[in-house]
Amino acid sequence: MHPLFMNLKKQILDIIEDQLTNNEEAPDAEIRNILVDELDLTIEQADAAIAMRPRFRCEIFITGQSPLYQTNTVTFDPHQKKLVAAEPLSFDQILEIYTMLLKSRPGYRLKLGAHWAAGLNSEGELYCTHLNPCDKNIMFEVYDFDRDAFVDGRWQYETEKQTRAAIENPVFIR
Repeated sequence: MHPLFMNLKKQILDIIEDQLTNNEEAPDAEIRNILVDELDLTIEQADAAIAMRPRFRCEIFITGQSPLYQTNTVTFDPHQKKLVAAEPLSFDQILEIYTMLLKSRPGYRLKLGAHWAAGLNSEGELYCTHLNPCDKNIMFEVYDFDRDAFVDGRWQYETEKQTRAAIENPVFIR
């Protein structure tokens, strides 16, 4: 996250992100005024946000994964229809993307490799569970995702390409 934005609440960051993403017609000075007058940002914070505006005009960021929140951003390439990240995805980014994908398909689980699936419980919390390769409808015990099992942009015993495959080519199962 940009150091100037560390003290801002998520709600304010979401509004800034929305202004940079969707307010295409307004000149920079107008956006700066909105950020300073309505959101109580300092001039320095507003200028830092405006400096990011060109990226918001040519890249499609996954909500909460823009340069406002982190240096390793996650974007969507509409031509290739896949997520793009310059660096390996972090544990938190992977879980955020799993959650986003699952919210778009209520009642489904996201297949993660041959033996695991991710799902959302009734409270909307992410979980993982074993998959029976012979019967994908069988539900085993559910677990939280283990941060220690995530190393260098991939799950243990997987390559980064395998970990990203569940995101780039999601397979949803009941």
